[in-house]
Amino acid sequence: METVDLLVIGGGPAGYAGALRGAQKGLKTVLVEAQDLGGTCLNRGCIPTKALFKAQEVAHTLRRAQEFGILGEYRGLDWAKVLERKRRVVRQLTGGVRFLLEKAKVEVIQGFAVFAGERVIQVYQDGKVIREFQPRFVLLASGSRSARLPVPGSDLPGVIDSEKALDLPELPRSMVVIGGGVIGMEMACIFQGFGVEVTVIEMMPKILPPVDREVTDLLMRLVERQGMKVHVNARVQEIRKSGEKLEVVYTRDGSLHSAFGEYVLVAVGRVPHTEGMGLENVGVALERGAVVTDATLRTSLPWVYAPGDVNGKHLLAHVAYKEAEVAVRNICGERVTIDYRTVPNCIFSFPEIASVGLTEDEAQEKGYTVRCGRFPFRANGKALIEGEIEGFVKIVSEAKSGEILGVHIIGPSASNLIGEGILAMYLEGTPQEIASAIHPHPTLSEAVMEAAQAVFDAPLHFIEGGNR
Repeated sequence: METVDLLVIGGGPAGYAGALRGAQKGLKTVLVEAQDLGGTCLNRGCIPTKALFKAQEVAHTLRRAQEFGILGEYRGLDWAKVLERKRRVVRQLTGGVRFLLEKAKVEVIQGFAVFAGERVIQVYQDGKVIREFQPRFVLLASGSRSARLPVPGSDLPGVIDSEKALDLPELPRSMVVIGGGVIGMEMACIFQGFGVEVTVIEMMPKILPPVDREVTDLLMRLVERQGMKVHVNARVQEIRKSGEKLEVVYTRDGSLHSAFGEYVLVAVGRVPHTEGMGLENVGVALERGAVVTDATLRTSLPWVYAPGDVNGKHLLAHVAYKEAEVAVRNICGERVTIDYRTVPNCIFSFPEIASVGLTEDEAQEKGYTVRCGRFPFRANGKALIEGEIEGFVKIVSEAKSGEILGVHIIGPSASNLIGEGILAMYLEGTPQEIASAIHPHPTLSEAVMEAAQAVFDAPLHFIEGGNR
């Protein structure tokens, strides 16, 4: 049996980040990955979906080329080349992760890790034990998998998850997306941007349930204007074959309805991946399928830490990176805890959405006296230059103290702009401080400054009903 300081299970963001940090701190580290280095994020999630998102952005720009005085037009796309570019980006990033691990002298093993007993981890390959370890500590970072839809017909050919949607052999003419959450709306916007006829079915009263209502209301109007069909308060009953298409039968307002598509994309969320790992052999506590962790990311066993999706707290790669770092620092004897107060969420719909902190409704439910500031991109010079004027920045604050409770953005480069809101909240800044800082002109960031002005005063370049 081999002894190591740190055995990492899973090579996704939490796993490889934890392995790198462990090695940097002098721990003899081994990483076990059952599939591909980079995990879901780099291979089947964040990176490939954003590569497709960029392709549809280019298509969107080409359709409007003549608005900018460019003599050109959109003439369709080469789906095979779109996929190859996506794969090339993925290969470059996963290759980079492998290079970093090699340089850090982290041993990487292709296999499936199982807890066989107290501080005993067996690594399987093709059903056989190939290595056996006795680690001082384990970083359990096995990630998550797509949730399954328990309805008849969910196993029919053409019913796919987001992973399979990223490698369709050809671009379909129509698609039904079940689930109007982050994954569902991102994929719906990507495929609609490629010219696919998209229908979204969401069981909740609105798409993107955790997102600020003003933001989702605008997104609904924009995607429907672009031709997407969105049905909320709709519960899927069955998927069945109907000629050359698939039929999704759902109930809404007490009656049955149907939506048709060449493919049905099931995007009803993700769940922690804990099956078959022998966690019951050592008594790792689970709650609703997720590994229970404390603020140091330690599990019910003092020698096992669980950062990333497997703990079910925030299924986001950027959270996984920080959780892994906190876990390794505690393994090395520090006493640090994770701070979830300023976790950002970015949604690559079209337009983009990004947020941090409480929504207006959540703040009111918590008893805060709320004051909001809003600034529309249509009154921002850089947005006008770029031809992307839909959307706004909204800052939610506490009326008396001026504390920023949340920042919500829908519009161009929202995922980049949210950084200012994150930092302001992390440093306990106020809208006055954001407004007082000089922002470069002309930039989209000025919209954040003017939304901050709108909290306690009037923005310079906008009045209700128009701009000045």
